[in-house]
Amino acid sequence: MRKPSVITSILILLLTLTLVLPPGLYAQTMTTGSQTGQELTWPRVHHEPGLTIFIYQPQIEQWKGDRIEARMAVGMQQTGAKSPVYGVVWMSARADVDKAARIVMIRDTALTKASFPTEPTKEGGYLSVLRKYFSKGPKAVALDHLEADFAISQAVKQAQVVAVKNTPPRIIFSSTPALLVLIDGPPVLRPVKGQQAERIINTNALIVKIGGRFYLSAMNDWYQASQVEGPWSMTTSVPASLEPIKRSLAENGQVDLLEPPPDAALPPSPPAVYVSTVPAEVIQTDGQPQLVPIEGTGLLQVKNSDNIIFMDVNSNSYYVLISGRWFQSKSLNGPWSFVSGKNLPADFAKIPPDHPRANALVSVPGTPQADEAVIANSIPQTSTVDRRGASLEVTYDGPPRFEPIEDTPLQYAVNSPVPVIRVDPQSYYSVQNGVWFVAPSPTGPWSVATDVPAVIYSIPPSSPLYYVTYVRVYGSTGDDVYVGYTPGYLGTVVSPDDTVVYGTGYDYPPYIGTDWIGWPCTYGWNAGFEWDLYGGFAFGFAAAAIWGAWWNPWWGPIGWGWHHRHRPYTHVNLNRVNIYHNWDRRAVTVTHPYRSNEYRNGRWTQAGGTTFNPYSARQRTGDRSWDANARRVAPRPATRAPSTTTNNIYGGRNGHVYRYNPSGYWERNTPSGWQNAERAGGFQSQSRELNQERNGRIMGQQMFNNSRSSGSFRSSGSPGGGVRGGGGNPGGAVHGGGGTRGGIRR
Repeated sequence: MRKPSVITSILILLLTLTLVLPPGLYAQTMTTGSQTGQELTWPRVHHEPGLTIFIYQPQIEQWKGDRIEARMAVGMQQTGAKSPVYGVVWMSARADVDKAARIVMIRDTALTKASFPTEPTKEGGYLSVLRKYFSKGPKAVALDHLEADFAISQAVKQAQVVAVKNTPPRIIFSSTPALLVLIDGPPVLRPVKGQQAERIINTNALIVKIGGRFYLSAMNDWYQASQVEGPWSMTTSVPASLEPIKRSLAENGQVDLLEPPPDAALPPSPPAVYVSTVPAEVIQTDGQPQLVPIEGTGLLQVKNSDNIIFMDVNSNSYYVLISGRWFQSKSLNGPWSFVSGKNLPADFAKIPPDHPRANALVSVPGTPQADEAVIANSIPQTSTVDRRGASLEVTYDGPPRFEPIEDTPLQYAVNSPVPVIRVDPQSYYSVQNGVWFVAPSPTGPWSVATDVPAVIYSIPPSSPLYYVTYVRVYGSTGDDVYVGYTPGYLGTVVSPDDTVVYGTGYDYPPYIGTDWIGWPCTYGWNAGFEWDLYGGFAFGFAAAAIWGAWWNPWWGPIGWGWHHRHRPYTHVNLNRVNIYHNWDRRAVTVTHPYRSNEYRNGRWTQAGGTTFNPYSARQRTGDRSWDANARRVAPRPATRAPSTTTNNIYGGRNGHVYRYNPSGYWERNTPSGWQNAERAGGFQSQSRELNQERNGRIMGQQMFNNSRSSGSFRSSGSPGGGVRGGGGNPGGAVHGGGGTRGGIRR
């Protein structure tokens, strides 16, 4: 159980998880009409004959799946009246979340009750008017506003904790540019058709064996080795058959040639190549490690590295952060052991939030940054699926082959690139792009599922299909099914340390037959979390081959090894990461050519190059509204009364209406007007909650302002737009660290 002070701290630093995946291949566009940033502000003002209605920002009481329960203050002002009659109404609604566009569409709103303490006899009439207003259609709300308010609904306490594994991977240290290529288990060789050569099938890199030697294509060159594990060296003397093999496999999309982009700043000498058949990660420095102190702590930072590497001067130990997990060693060359975040030296929590390595705070339990990540990891991306237009085709490598899912009565198809789960002989379920399908046999016919058996959600983390348990069906109508997924579908889960980590840590064995089918994996991508005062909370993959830009997008985490010839739409899009590259001293901004959630005529439509501006600054250097610890500075007391049309009216759980007087106290609306509420007995607990909600509203508004200034909200006629969005094309390229895994390509 967390202390209230932690929840309050969350509100001050709350930002947004930046994982975006197209919610479904057949998802309908979440149209926001003509809503613009200005129209998403509060209060909303609606005019009826003889009546003006003021609707203030909802205060969330529960957010579970796609359902929101909230209360909100309202004002009902008759024509000619000097002031509104204030009340509180409670609502239940469906929330369609578009994280890319930063919009929530509130639909199917039901107003369950109302309280108008100053005019209780008119509650029924006012409630009827409000129900009529909400029945006119969905209402657009800024996600920034709701996320900030959601923090006080104790989402951190309710987070699903996963019993992840933390066995250290093979950690390779290099002081020069390096390329990591992973093979999914022991190498499996298959003949290359028409050639006297064999290819390692269980890797996306092109590794060919000819005459007792192995050849690897990378960086527009060939590397050779007598053994798969190396050592590898660049060569210009290669068999003549390699180039035809390379062209043929590349044209068929079966391999990633690890080619840098045309404008990449290449290193002065060929990178070192490491090939690993076990989970591995590369940590690198630009030359010999340069240790510099972190002010106010006993920690030293390895400055010339894109990895998070610290030394604790008290224990003389190195700490490295990989996939949200901490590993410790006396030497950068290892051996490394896992360290629970709860056992980190106390100085880790003292890293200044404006430090270049402040993103490490996301993985330090109990920090506001870590709690912020847990909150964001619980909010689903939702969408609506057209049952008539949705279809699924599942292929197998030979006849369907099912094996048990441990600790459940279920079975799963090991030889299909798409997850297929056998519930009973007549019921088979599959997930594709965040949409559940059901069929009477493993070969179909498949239709969109309107519900999912509860037993599927008992699949344990030890199963390679665990990630499907984060995809939900929230409801359906005759034509539509409401679906959604939380970021666990993409690989981020909450560990027992109460921090978000990437991957379960389990090393799932692949299927290798005619084709290779690999499962989600935790290491090899340099997966990391970004947090700073300017960029906020983000998640992405850094490149181990570090010479100037993100390159070779990573195609995963779901089925990174799906080398099946019928592997449609297996890509994951991860957007909004803007990191600082030590190597060429320039900021790298990710560009993606697809808009979010725009699916037309059977494909995701291209919208031109869109730059993803991560998150505009919550705090700028010299901004006096924030202190050195990223805490909001209390506003200077004022003598004027708050305006009726500002977003400063709150509904209490007790049915009374409150507002915050700039002089520094809370007022309650009474038949005699606004009265100082803090003079009444028993107000302390109510005051604590109102202060939290006020802080959340302040933070949400600042997040909203930053989003609006960056142009992220959609405008009329551009339902898929938004420069900070990018659920994008299921087959589209995104930034990521393909270099860390040999550049996985489907």
